[in-house]
Amino acid sequence: MKFKTILLTLLACHALMAQEQLGLRLENFAGASSISLNPAGNLTNPLRWDLNLAGAGIFFDNNYAFVQQTSTFDLLKRAQNASFLLAEDVEGPVPVDTYVVDFYDPGRKHFASAIAYVEGPSLVVKIGEWHSVGVFTRAGAMTGSHDFPQVFSYYTYTQRSLFEPFEVVPFEGAAISWMETGLNYALKIPTYTGQLGLGANVRFLQAYEGAYMENMLSFDYTKLANNSISFSSKHGRFGYTHSNVSGDKFKRQKNGHGMASDLGAVLVLEGDGENYKMRLGASLLDIGFLRFDKNARQHRVSFDSLVVLNLSDYDQFDKLKELDAFVGQFSRQTMGDSLATLQGDAFTIAMPAAASLQADYALFPNVYVNATLVQRLPTKNASPGRNNLLALTPRFEHRWFSASAPLVLLNWQDLRFGFAARLGWIVVGSDNVGSLFGQKKDYSGTDLYFALKVNPFDLHLSLFGGGSRKRHFGKRGRVKCYDF
Repeated sequence: MKFKTILLTLLACHALMAQEQLGLRLENFAGASSISLNPAGNLTNPLRWDLNLAGAGIFFDNNYAFVQQTSTFDLLKRAQNASFLLAEDVEGPVPVDTYVVDFYDPGRKHFASAIAYVEGPSLVVKIGEWHSVGVFTRAGAMTGSHDFPQVFSYYTYTQRSLFEPFEVVPFEGAAISWMETGLNYALKIPTYTGQLGLGANVRFLQAYEGAYMENMLSFDYTKLANNSISFSSKHGRFGYTHSNVSGDKFKRQKNGHGMASDLGAVLVLEGDGENYKMRLGASLLDIGFLRFDKNARQHRVSFDSLVVLNLSDYDQFDKLKELDAFVGQFSRQTMGDSLATLQGDAFTIAMPAAASLQADYALFPNVYVNATLVQRLPTKNASPGRNNLLALTPRFEHRWFSASAPLVLLNWQDLRFGFAARLGWIVVGSDNVGSLFGQKKDYSGTDLYFALKVNPFDLHLSLFGGGSRKRHFGKRGRVKCYDF
């Protein structure tokens, strides 16, 4: 389908629309990087301080469409001369520099998610034995939908007979871009078996661009002849910022503000030697919102009658700067007036809230295995939604180098392998390393991240000890018994 046809269907349905960088977050030397997954994470850092100079990452994936026989670096290498062909249109051998696009039909709801971020200077510092404080900066962009109805799977939809109504269930999707400055505090409390750590992040957000669509109730949808569709009893809403819609060049424009917080706890169980035996963690992530109150439009669609749309009426709209005219025509044809759907000049999008559990077990000195669960949480307002993730990660870590190899189950349906390495102060990794190289059979997305940091040049390290020579766990909280 053409772009404008897809966009019209999005308006009719209100949303056709992070990975976690595990190699960067899990190890004890992660420092400032660890507090994104658990705000108490820096308490197990043997170093007195950690300064993240810069970092960046990109992730995207979906279970709707894929490109056959390619990889990220293959696409980048051949991008200038590449062309794309739908699998259903292939006749005979595929021409050189042509990629074949095909579609999944998983028999379940679809997801699509894309995340890009840049981390600025971020610093965490141990204060004595019991406290850790930090400040961090970050910019990000994210889009996603995790409940896109299976009835719109490409082959399911295109092969459906005309005049055959089908039900579209509620769903949502959103896109946001923002910058943030955050403060971190963590407290260590001795216990009989080791240490308990509690931490929190408070994040001050600047909202830049945002858009969302939300279908609030189920409705019937029918394909008709002559490139037309009909639907009934539609109740939903959508909104978008328009600061970069009308111009030819992108301009950075602050369009609102927001707040978010993260909470975390870490329980360390001591081992026989200097290393802990187990580290357990739990956290609540991205509890917050972005409020767009400048250059923003909020629309609502609500009617109980049958509406018929001819998709050819929208062929004239083929540029982003014509979005307002596109929406105006949709409003006129569904509710009788080009401004009928317009409800206000502000809207709110929820941050991608999640709960996470972590367990880190020491197999041998310097060798660990980690299990991490991230589960998306429902939000009051529409949200891009975080990806559900379950990962098992063996890891070797040392003061000056580390390596980890996560096995990741994404959104409870797609298994992939990752790899990350740290050499001194440089970290490079991917939670989907198979997407980067070679000729992946079904290329549906990729993941890549890096970080550059600085921390003390100190060969005498401790764990939970602020950088002293001895590691302190639960023994401070015990009464020692002596033998005579």
